[in-house]
Amino acid sequence: MCRLGSPRQRESGVVLILAVFAVALLAVLAVGITAAVRVELLASRTGLDRTQGLFLAEAGLARARALLMYDDPAVDTLTDAWGPLAEEPIDLPQPLGDGFYRVRVTDACGRIDINEANYQMLMRLTDDADVTAAILDWRDKGSGVTVEGAEAEYYSALPLPYLPRDGEFQTPGELLLVRGVTPALYFGTEERPGLRDLVTVSSYSANTDPEGNPKLNLNEFRNWSEPAFREQIMNKLGSLFVMYSPTEGFDQIFKGLVYLTDDGQPGYTALAQLRTAAGLDFGTIANLVDYVTVDEGDVARGKVNLNTAPLEVMAVLPGSSEAVASEIVARREQQPFTSLGEIVTLLTQLSDGPMVFQQMIDHVTTKSSSFLIESMGWTEVGHAHRTLSALVQRQPDVVLTVRQGESDFPLPAPTEEPVLVARR
Repeated sequence: MCRLGSPRQRESGVVLILAVFAVALLAVLAVGITAAVRVELLASRTGLDRTQGLFLAEAGLARARALLMYDDPAVDTLTDAWGPLAEEPIDLPQPLGDGFYRVRVTDACGRIDINEANYQMLMRLTDDADVTAAILDWRDKGSGVTVEGAEAEYYSALPLPYLPRDGEFQTPGELLLVRGVTPALYFGTEERPGLRDLVTVSSYSANTDPEGNPKLNLNEFRNWSEPAFREQIMNKLGSLFVMYSPTEGFDQIFKGLVYLTDDGQPGYTALAQLRTAAGLDFGTIANLVDYVTVDEGDVARGKVNLNTAPLEVMAVLPGSSEAVASEIVARREQQPFTSLGEIVTLLTQLSDGPMVFQQMIDHVTTKSSSFLIESMGWTEVGHAHRTLSALVQRQPDVVLTVRQGESDFPLPAPTEEPVLVARR
């Protein structure tokens, strides 16, 4: 029998202590490995959820593009299939496979094109002369508002220096890089919506008549003789004049063209000149304005769709005000505008109607070709989601993607009762 404290007992104690340490170490390793495996599994699951969310968002994007493709391009309103006032709004969770998607479409022509807006419109948007000058300098449209190079020196002296683009804005978020544009101005406050909700970087609308044909450019015949002008315009618009207007309208349009060119102008530069230069009455203009244009090509840029624009956007248009914008909203709530002629009729019936018509008519439309699509996808059991944002342009038989991006930011919750105006 061994005595207490013998070498054999001491060896047994050491072995026991080592065994305890070994078991503890194995336990720690097991816990660590389990935690690592769990993290890997969660990361793998999250990655899978994100990938599935991306494909679900792609499905929403495809659905929105299809709705725009088959939508009637003759006139665009908030009650169209893509709009918030549709009979079956698309901005609701839609089940697909093991997940869901939500998609929201906004008419880009219901916003101010920040790359086309003039000083007056930008001043009304920002309510700040310095910010307006900085925006014009950033896009460098030759405004002459700031001293050349002054803004570049400011940006170069920042702690993280950069240079102004000296070109068109690529995204609305780029406004945050412009001197004086604060987060409150861009994102909005309780009192007023932000620039983010009021502007776009590109908006095109179809420059076509109610039958979908290219409009007649009023300057097409500026180098023709009066008899040739009368013959050609009769071929193109003769039936319109016979139905709605006295035939002397031909002579008035031609005389206005002659007057403008003799005055050193390149011809008609605004539809408002049908009144000021040609001297047509408002009734004739209302019947004619959907068939003629001063814009080149089959699309026009920067025009605001009065059927889809929020009140705050319409209020900053030249010649407009909150009162005028409210009149427009009240009219479209009863019946959306189906033609530019209906807009002429409404504007000329307002207080100071001739002035409002003259300043606003060349900045508005009832048709849209540019749209913003936001689509969010997520899985039924996962928490990850993906949001795709695309600026698209609708053309005959195709919807082209102008710009697309993705993010982890969710879409705002859908409104149960869509409204016609932005929050005030």
